Amino acid sequence: MARRQRKSDFDQTVAALARLPWPVCLVLALVAWLGFHKLAQIQPPGAQHMAQLTGSIQATIFKTVGMFLQVLAPIALLLAALMSWLAKRRRIKLLAEAESRTSTAPLQQLSWREFEQLVGAHFERLGYAVSFTANGADGGVDVVAKKGSESFLIQCKQWRATQIGVSVVRELFGVMTARGATGAFVVSIGAFSKDAKAFAEGRNIELVDANSLLRSANRDQHNSAATSTFSQSSARSQNPNCPKCGASMVRRVAKQGANKGQAFYGCSTYPQCRGTLPAM
Repeated sequence: MARRQRKSDFDQTVAALARLPWPVCLVLALVAWLGFHKLAQIQPPGAQHMAQLTGSIQATIFKTVGMFLQVLAPIALLLAALMSWLAKRRRIKLLAEAESRTSTAPLQQLSWREFEQLVGAHFERLGYAVSFTANGADGGVDVVAKKGSESFLIQCKQWRATQIGVSVVRELFGVMTARGATGAFVVSIGAFSKDAKAFAEGRNIELVDANSLLRSANRDQHNSAATSTFSQSSARSQNPNCPKCGASMVRRVAKQGANKGQAFYGCSTYPQCRGTLPAM
């Protein structure tokens, strides 16, 4: 059997960059060209004596590096942007196909990578910018979803026969706290244990049934409030209104200060309004 050809360092770098959203890659390509182009314009000073020779050599090295990377770095980033854009198109198609199925069995037949891509596509449709982590990296986090200044960690579990235990949720909460994320989601085909549900409650961690998620998305995809598919409807309906502006409030967890780790309600219009209420 023929051996798999090892990817070059350039290919590996492009593949890693392609995990970023494609607009980010385009911006980075422009920044890289501007930065390295400026470096390539350095004019090494003339060395009149030995004391100036070191400075002249260093300037020459910087100029050479700039001339080389002002072309290579933008090319790598543009290729990564193209790969990221194509991957997003594939995710959209995968999501549409999954939502059109009436049976849940095909969802279980997806590969683990396709399952992650499908979950990421759903968050993208809700207005999040998503990026995918390397295999096994970041404490089991598979997808990072960002909207504005808030970031959410997503762990995808394609377990069928085994329940998702509390250890999975506890580990994700530790990573969420360490990284200062606003919240986290565990999206699973299989069921969650009672202990897992109990631990997640009040910690800004949503335990999501992948099948019901897709059904809800298909039903509410034109609803401006589609983000509620990731929350328990009964809990949302009990959220209070902001005492300052009257807008609805969102349950959050304090990331710093004396109340770090404690739940509270914050205004949904933050940072325009900073109204808060204690969570009972």
